Amino acid sequence: MNLSKLIATELRRLGAEQASPDGVRTITLGAMDDFPAVCLEVTDLDRYSAALHRITVGAAFAPITNAEAAQAQLSTIAQALIDQLDYLEEPLAVVESDAAERVSQVRSNPPQRDESELSYWEVLLRVDSEPGASLTRYRWTPELPEREVQPYPVAFAHLGRIAESLAAALQADAS
Repeated sequence: MNLSKLIATELRRLGAEQASPDGVRTITLGAMDDFPAVCLEVTDLDRYSAALHRITVGAAFAPITNAEAAQAQLSTIAQALIDQLDYLEEPLAVVESDAAERVSQVRSNPPQRDESELSYWEVLLRVDSEPGASLTRYRWTPELPEREVQPYPVAFAHLGRIAESLAAALQADAS
């Protein structure tokens, strides 16, 4: 069984148990065998799909404490994320990287624009005490004080593909 099938199986099981789609459900699949830890935040869970709020995939490597090594690892993984997630609506690019904090942001570049509304993907990449990557879809309009999570309707198979892409990027080696 691969990571995609593991996620689909768990979501189908939970979708069958859920009577009404009220509120965000957090589903955590702990690291096991060859699979990284995955945390899903979803709503509107049914037998085949969900509305994704956030997916976080843990990394198998130890936290990086050296800023120079962190910058090399962040650059390598960010490029792997850009390559692995090339099937998303918009292409991705690094918008900020902070070696001292051991964090990078990778976002849609350019974002999707609909009149004054912007929608974009953001991957928060961490190589600090909790190494991993979180993918979220956001929307922003001038009327909003801050950006907000934009639930993204996704079939379980596509969600599994996203998880596998994040996991593969996190395995990129900076050496």
